[in-house]
Amino acid sequence: MQMRPAFVHAGSGTITIAHPLGRIEVPSDAVMHFSTPLLGFSHSAYALLPAARRGLWWLIATDGTPTTFVLADPFVVIADYAVDLNETEREALSLHDERDALVLVLLVMPAAWNEQASGNFRAPLVFNLAARKVQQVMNRDERYGLVEPVNLALYALMPPMGCGSTGAPNSETPEG
Repeated sequence: MQMRPAFVHAGSGTITIAHPLGRIEVPSDAVMHFSTPLLGFSHSAYALLPAARRGLWWLIATDGTPTTFVLADPFVVIADYAVDLNETEREALSLHDERDALVLVLLVMPAAWNEQASGNFRAPLVFNLAARKVQQVMNRDERYGLVEPVNLALYALMPPMGCGSTGAPNSETPEG
């Protein structure tokens, strides 16, 4: 199954996250819920927000802790990337329509400017944007590793928000 990313669109309500770097106002429909928290983390609710580069995302804990992840669209790096969800995983996500799915990989950012980021392509996060659920799954395709190099330059800068219709998030699949 290949699932292309879509933008999270704003709904009517917002929530405020008291992040250590300041208060962040986010659309309430950007909050995603893990049925089982990520290993090593107790948080189950996170805000999924687009970053300044198309295909990169922030995943920020909504409970005021500094837990923040950088996520990436795996299809930018591996065009034929695929995730094979079993029926149990689909049911846990309430995923009945692939158009509601968003697949992202967790990134490890480089410690120095001359190092490369890496992504966990073996255990991606699968989102059901309609149900606002997320689950980390183990990809059964053994071609993908837990640590794969990710060239961040492949992710194009997005126009600043508020600068016309091209910069606004929507539910359309990004072209690329």
